[in-house]
Amino acid sequence: MSDDDARGRVHYGIARVDLHLPGADSLKAKRTLLRRAQAALGDELGVSVAEVGAQDRWQRAVLGVAVAASTATGVDRVLDRLTAVLERDPRVEVLAVTDLADHLDADAGEQQLPELDGR
Repeated sequence: MSDDDARGRVHYGIARVDLHLPGADSLKAKRTLLRRAQAALGDELGVSVAEVGAQDRWQRAVLGVAVAASTATGVDRVLDRLTAVLERDPRVEVLAVTDLADHLDADAGEQQLPELDGR
């Protein structure tokens, strides 16, 4: 076990994903496409996803995506795959992805977790 694992470092990443949905001709059609996109991201990458912008526009969407992992490499791999997973559906076009990755150390919080005798 590495020192990072023992200390409980949490690596996390967030992304803003701007989408164009050229085939959506109503908000209902847009929601159907977004539900499928959100499910694909969750199932394949294990991320949390929320629609965070352009809710009233038929052919545009902005998604917020969050991921946590035990390593920075794990976070980077997930963030790097967002576009590929989304664009498997030909009705979804990724316009831009803006992401940020960082980490949080156990000693950065107000209280430390107790040691659990190997459990």
